[in-house]
Amino acid sequence: MSDISLNRGAPMTLRGLFAQIVDLFPKSGLTISIPAAAIVFFGLVLPVGYLLLLSFNPAQLGVIELVPQVTFANYLKLVGDGYYWSILGRTLWVAAATTVIASALGFILAVSLWQTSPKWRGLLTVVVLAPLLVSIVARTFGWIIILGNKGLFNRALEAVGIAPMQIMYTDTAVIIGLVHVFIPYVVLTIMASLDRIDPLLAEAAKTLGASGATTVREIILPLAMPGVVAGATIVFSLAMSSYVTPAMMGAANSYVLATVVYQQFVMNFNWHFGAVLVAILLATSLLTILFMLTAVARLSRRWGEGA
Repeated sequence: MSDISLNRGAPMTLRGLFAQIVDLFPKSGLTISIPAAAIVFFGLVLPVGYLLLLSFNPAQLGVIELVPQVTFANYLKLVGDGYYWSILGRTLWVAAATTVIASALGFILAVSLWQTSPKWRGLLTVVVLAPLLVSIVARTFGWIIILGNKGLFNRALEAVGIAPMQIMYTDTAVIIGLVHVFIPYVVLTIMASLDRIDPLLAEAAKTLGASGATTVREIILPLAMPGVVAGATIVFSLAMSSYVTPAMMGAANSYVLATVVYQQFVMNFNWHFGAVLVAILLATSLLTILFMLTAVARLSRRWGEGA
């Protein structure tokens, strides 16, 4: 460990002082991870931890200060009300359906881009990722124009003699909107895994007589599974906590957990019960993701044993 020594003949700059303070600490992985740990602590652990502690305080409308008194009344209110469990079930259903559809479509798009010639891959990748450049609100209004009762989709059905369908303001509309929002994340994560695969493996499989579907199922999918799992995890986490798309495209009385949390915080001013819903949302998301990762790990082991 070195000592801080100031040169009396020259002024000490702020950068120089900071550099000497940093030199006091050992050059280890722990030191390097301090900035990232600080960001996670102040950006995630601190606010979420505060809400979790608030959920154990007696409910007082408009009050957000922590008090020493601990109670489970807020959680008992949730347990005894089937309304909130039905909302949790709908949230899980919407998030799961969004994850499955986005993962399947994202895998197909990623493999197509991976097999495209380098001349066109960059341009097509920009096209796939273009929705990220547009506001979620703007994209949602676009789907309202397409899926509305008098929208483009129903007009197309009427043009071919099919009765219009009620899609807008249903769970189906919410899932469509969420898939459109999150599918670029799946494509990005799967493309990262596909870029690590030697293209000669697919060529060798075709040479040995394997069909395109067999090559994808037996070679590409197992090797790209880390990207598929990462993309599915991201989509599920974001879909569970989505607010804008369900609020704009869902039915007026068909809530998901994020919309109810918003109501408790902003409209009812019941921060304590809203914090309970946040805790349930967080716990459900973590447990579901843990189940997903465990299932994929078992599947990967079976693939490894069969190899």
